[in-house]
Amino acid sequence: MNLIHQHLLINSSTVDSSLFLQDVVCGALISAAILFLTFPYWEAFDRLQLTSAASPLAAVSLPLLLSYTYPAPPHRRSTTRGDTTTILGAGAGSSVGYWANQQLGRTFEPRGPLPVALPALTAGALALGAARFLVGVAALLGTRQAAKTLSLWALYRWHGVPRADAGARRRREIEVPYKFVTYAAVGLVNSMLVNRLFLLLGILGTDV
Repeated sequence: MNLIHQHLLINSSTVDSSLFLQDVVCGALISAAILFLTFPYWEAFDRLQLTSAASPLAAVSLPLLLSYTYPAPPHRRSTTRGDTTTILGAGAGSSVGYWANQQLGRTFEPRGPLPVALPALTAGALALGAARFLVGVAALLGTRQAAKTLSLWALYRWHGVPRADAGARRRREIEVPYKFVTYAAVGLVNSMLVNRLFLLLGILGTDV
């Protein structure tokens, strides 16, 4: 019996590794194809993303739709849907933040020609960098925790799931919206609010 159990575990591990490898290879190939086909239109896409009134709606609805329709394997738990939703949510939140910065007239772009010259490595520069790092990490971790807690609370109540059921968050109707909302909030705070917090605290520096 133990031999059969070990054999099943080995087979399951092999299948998981094979599917993971397929995900990585297919994702890389699809990404390369998209980059190749869209390269001539990047400037137009960038302009539309930053100036179009429909940009926030498209930035949220399309990644959310892709997250819901991610082809997860039937009858088996897969982490790839959650990982994909995390990436798409963070990208959606960041995109909305960049659009909002453009509308507000402060994009926090480096000044002067590119590439930007590296500043002198002084004690003051190191202190500013450390302060920005600590404040930024605290802001993003706080945002993640607050968004995760609130979204799970709302979704558990909406679907009538007891809070003690930790496995419920693996269901698509809970996993996708809670991860999307959580990391969209992180992306939004990172792209829009963190630099303003640096500015408020006087630690942004003079290069933007």
